[in-house]
Order: sequence, then structure tokens, then C-alpha cells
Amino acid sequence: MEYFLASDEGKKWYAKNKIISCQETEHPDFIFMTEDNQKIGLEITQFIVRSKHGRALRHLMNIGNKACKYAKKRHDLNISILIDKFDKRQWCAKTPQEMMEAAYNPGFWDIYNQKALKSGIEDIIDRNIKNLKQWPCFVKESINVQDEYFNISIAAFPDMEGKFDCAVNNECYSKENPFDELQEKIDNKNKKIDNYLKKCDKCYLLIYLPDVSKGNYCHFTGLLKKHVFQSKFEETYLCKWNTIFTGDNFALKLKNF
Repeated sequence: MEYFLASDEGKKWYAKNKIISCQETEHPDFIFMTEDNQKIGLEITQFIVRSKHGRALRHLMNIGNKACKYAKKRHDLNISILIDKFDKRQWCAKTPQEMMEAAYNPGFWDIYNQKALKSGIEDIIDRNIKNLKQWPCFVKESINVQDEYFNISIAAFPDMEGKFDCAVNNECYSKENPFDELQEKIDNKNKKIDNYLKKCDKCYLLIYLPDVSKGNYCHFTGLLKKHVFQSKFEETYLCKWNTIFTGDNFALKLKNF
């Protein structure tokens, strides 16, 4: 919510409603009190487009984060992990068909054996613990799981956001303007509007759009400002906030009917 309220659109919303206080609740997520003693609800939901690549990315991030916790618990060492793909189709393609497949269907899209992949990463940590505790505190090795090659980079330094966790470098084509899927998300919330209004006088919907680092392989063009969505909320907002690539940030009031 703080990302939305920091945006120009969020500031206008806050001032227009003359808000004086805020309380975190459930269904809706927040209740705001106004100068004229009205209760304004704000329900927040996340939109991630359906994608095999996105599902695979989140699956790998979960495994990598478990390995980070293992390093902390077993060796008292904070680490960051990057999982990348060695695509044998790209580097060892034997036919034009394999080359085209690598170009038009890159990246991870399968769900891999969690136990085998996690134990493989933990083995790299265990064998290289001395290297990770002394300069340059970095190792890179490859492991093979289900005939897939994973490049595992491990560093005893925080990532670009100052966190010790796992990131996955996954290539994928981005869906453009997934309006139908976004409408489905709004429809799911429309079904609950009567319950929200039991706690407030009117209710707004804020949809948070994670970026590609979370496996959300979609983007919106200028057509988003013209598209009309069916929403039962007072107003519906779409917000994207990236702390690294700030040029991608936006908060937009969607057209409703």
C-alpha cells in the first residue's frame, strides 16, 4: 500500500477522500477514516499472469531460498543465490529445429525435482564453504537435474536490493495487455464486495502488479488507459512499483463501468 500512496495517483486519492487515519483489517485489508467520519475500505490484491515460465521461476526461487536458509542454519553464513540455465539447445543444437525451439521457447518452464535440486545446491555450499567465507566470497558451479543444466552462482553478499535470497534468471516472452486475465482477478473481488461493504461506507480496489523478477511475464501498453473494466468497487487502481528500475513504476486508475 505504501507504494501506491507514494505515487501521484495515490496522493490524489488520499487527499480527495480527506483521510485522517488508517487501520489494518481483513476483508477489506485497510479501513481509512475521513474528516467527515466516513469509513473507506481499500482491498489489495496481486495480479500475476498465468505462465508456465512464471510458475517454474517461483518454484526455483522457493528451492533456492530454502538453500539460503540451510547455509544460515548449517554454516551461520548469509548467502545470495542466482539460478541460471545452460541451454544445451542453444549451444549444442544439432538441427535447425532445435535452434528455433531455443529461440522461441527459452528459459525454464518445467517443475523440477525439488529434493534433487536442493541437495545439489546444498552440496555446492558445503564443498565451498571456505571459499564463501573468504575473498572473493563467490563460487559458480553447474548441476544436472532431469537432464537440465543449472548454473548456480553463490555469493556471500546481498543482492541488488540488499537481501540475502535467491533470484532466477529466466527468459520468457511477455504477454501484452492480458486484459481478460486482469478482468478475472477483478471479477473474483467483485463477488466479495457485499462483505467488504459491511465494514465500510465505500470500498476501493488496489491491484498490485509484481515485476518480471517474480515471474510476472506481462506488460501493458497505452491501451490500458482506454480499456474499460467491469468493477463493482468505487474505483479500481493498478499499481506497479519496482525499487530498482524505477522508470517502470506507475499507478493508474482503471476505467470502470
